[in-house]
Amino acid sequence: MGWRSRRRPEGFNLAFLDIMSCGLGAIILIFMLVKYHSDAPGSETRQLQAQLAGLRDEITAIASNNRALNEQLERLKRELQQAARGAAQSGRESEAAAGELIALTREINRLEETLARRKAESEAAQQPEPSDDKLRQDHLIGLRVEGERILILVDNSASMAEERLVDIVKIKAAGVAAQKAAPKWRRTLAIARWIIERVPEDSEYIVARYNDSADFVPDSQWLSGADAGARAAVIQSLEELYPQAATNLHAALQLIKRGAVSPTDIYVITDSLPTKGFESLSALKRRKVCGSFTGKATTVSGECRLELFHAAVNRFANSRAKVNTVLLPIEGDPDAAYAYWLWAASTTGMMVSPAGSWP
Repeated sequence: MGWRSRRRPEGFNLAFLDIMSCGLGAIILIFMLVKYHSDAPGSETRQLQAQLAGLRDEITAIASNNRALNEQLERLKRELQQAARGAAQSGRESEAAAGELIALTREINRLEETLARRKAESEAAQQPEPSDDKLRQDHLIGLRVEGERILILVDNSASMAEERLVDIVKIKAAGVAAQKAAPKWRRTLAIARWIIERVPEDSEYIVARYNDSADFVPDSQWLSGADAGARAAVIQSLEELYPQAATNLHAALQLIKRGAVSPTDIYVITDSLPTKGFESLSALKRRKVCGSFTGKATTVSGECRLELFHAAVNRFANSRAKVNTVLLPIEGDPDAAYAYWLWAASTTGMMVSPAGSWP
């Protein structure tokens, strides 16, 4: 009987299935263990971010008040500079533009006074709170009295009696007593006294007055800021003056030009551009804007007054003194604010136009 040969079993089938099953199980396990969206923040990260946001909000709330004031101040300064550049391009400002320039200057000064007051209150938190009068004594809207040798120029021309031209004419006709008692002149003397009283004790100062001429008050000697007797004598000498005659800025600056004094800082108290200049006016007469400006003329145009101002300042340009101006504006002189502001800025000084309630 024959027998059929039996097929030899292959060892591949069971072993291969085991390996494939294990591999499939490993892959499934890997998918189960993998954490999807691993870049999403966990609860701890969110908590830390919330705390950080809260701290930022707290810091912002603390700093927001002063920052708002500083931002407003910077905005107004930029507007002031834009107005000044616009005036320079056009050659002269209109009366409305000058009024806007003065208003912006006063607003900037008011903000600077507020910031200075807050700084003083912060530094004196452990001391009795200063009164408003004390704060006004310490600061004139950002203007500080400083310098090694200080020259104080007080304009006592006729326009320093009042702000309106018609009122100036009335006071001039009323006599010397009325001119000495004129409101604007009393305010001018108060500002001069404010500056004199705040000259540092380790500084020297000298006071001069000018209208169509100029001289020192009471004499041409430098005085010590620590000398109370000399200070009282200067203030008394100013009280004897009164507003009269034309405005000659060149005569005032000539005190420096001819070497009578050599100041490091100058404080000018005035209200307008000059109406009179140096003796030789041939150069100005040749200019079209000053064609009517002769020795017998009774009026001076605004363009010519601006030329007189630039002529005086240009002769003074070699001086290194810092110029600060306190401007008490008069009607009908729109170019004064920009001219004095530009002069002060060119020497790193400042021009202020205080509110009527000061001092």
